[in-house]
Amino acid sequence: MIGFSELCKRANTGPTMSEENFDLDVVYMTARKLCEKYKIVFDPKTPVPSDDALADRVYQAAIDFVLEAGMFIPDTNSIVKFTRDEVLEAIANAPGRCIMGQGKDRYVWTPRKPDSDTQPWYHVGTGIVATDERVAFNQVKGYASIKQANSISIPALDSIDGIKIMSGQPTEILGAIRAMRIARDAARHVGRPGLAIGNCISTAGTAYAAVAASTPQSGMRPSDAWLVGALAEFKYGMSTLNKAAYLASWGANIACESGPLVGGYAGGPAGTAVLNVAYRLLGLLVLQCDCHLTFPIHVTRGCCSMPEVLWCCAVSNQAISRNTKELVWSLGYMAAGPMTKQFFYETAAYIAMAISSGVSAQTCHPARAVLNDYVTPMEKLGSVELIEACVGMTRAQANEMVKNLLPKYIDTLDSAPRGKKYQEAYDLNTGKPTQEYVDLYGQVKDELRTMGFNYKL
Repeated sequence: MIGFSELCKRANTGPTMSEENFDLDVVYMTARKLCEKYKIVFDPKTPVPSDDALADRVYQAAIDFVLEAGMFIPDTNSIVKFTRDEVLEAIANAPGRCIMGQGKDRYVWTPRKPDSDTQPWYHVGTGIVATDERVAFNQVKGYASIKQANSISIPALDSIDGIKIMSGQPTEILGAIRAMRIARDAARHVGRPGLAIGNCISTAGTAYAAVAASTPQSGMRPSDAWLVGALAEFKYGMSTLNKAAYLASWGANIACESGPLVGGYAGGPAGTAVLNVAYRLLGLLVLQCDCHLTFPIHVTRGCCSMPEVLWCCAVSNQAISRNTKELVWSLGYMAAGPMTKQFFYETAAYIAMAISSGVSAQTCHPARAVLNDYVTPMEKLGSVELIEACVGMTRAQANEMVKNLLPKYIDTLDSAPRGKKYQEAYDLNTGKPTQEYVDLYGQVKDELRTMGFNYKL
């Protein structure tokens, strides 16, 4: 196992180059070369492939990518290199098991395989910014009320005591602590005090704010999970490694986080699929992570529901689930916002892809996750019920589902309806959805059931 002191040694003694050269000469050229070597080609007619040989070639290409590219450290403009034995040892030593939560809300997460009827891990919620603490409380209360939830994500706060939260200022630390306490109160309110928070710490944009707020008196528990994110593409800054070293030193659950850009430095869907798997191997190798949050996203369109991103996610998810014990939740960013039928069409396509490909899925994010307050518990419930409906679905079945769904939204992705924010779709005082939203969800659920989604209720 590579320790953090060894990583620092390599970062300070490894080969150096400019960040631009690493992006173009290393990431882009290596991904392109490996796609040619392993014959990895995007097929737009098959958004959810069921080609095991293709998935296994992507996996082998990802190992080669880690070995050839190494990892770039922007602070030192250096590349940390790894040996094949180190990579294979990290894969072999992946825990394949993660425990989150306390008391009756303590759950054990285990891996899945493609075409499996094994229950996935249900991670419910988002880190989308809430501009009002009442909104944040009601959102978390709604997420925790979903009985299937094994863990939740909580919103980031926009301000504290009427003051805008600014990165690197005391308001960031105070806001991070306030957000955690609001979330704990909301979970207790619905009788789930032990439910794990899996996106620690959403309001903390900097590593030192996350470390400062990671204390029991702030509401943090070892049974939660901390997101540790990579930089695009295939880079880790020293501040992120500092955060990971701190978390690893006391045995926190580390959730490696990566969102490679389809159409970015790795090229199109094929190269990004290789990079997406390589990121997950890097998480095991560098961060000693317990699980991995992955969200490949289109570089210009900002969402995940078009065929090239679905294909990229499907192939990379299958590569990991077939060849490793790594625990993955796959997250989709939808173009359409809350209280729109299009959101649920996009979500159905993404979740059918993820669950049939052998991973777990976080509940999908509406409105590209860029609009404050534009998320409600109804989108989370809809995602959870779709996940349940897709357990046991084969990749071939998912492929047909996705092809049937694409015509319902593909032409309106760039002009997708933003929908309504929480305050418009829910009653702020009661935390209940409007009847209009209840009726809309019932209609779209009936429509998806007619298309073949096997809802449990």
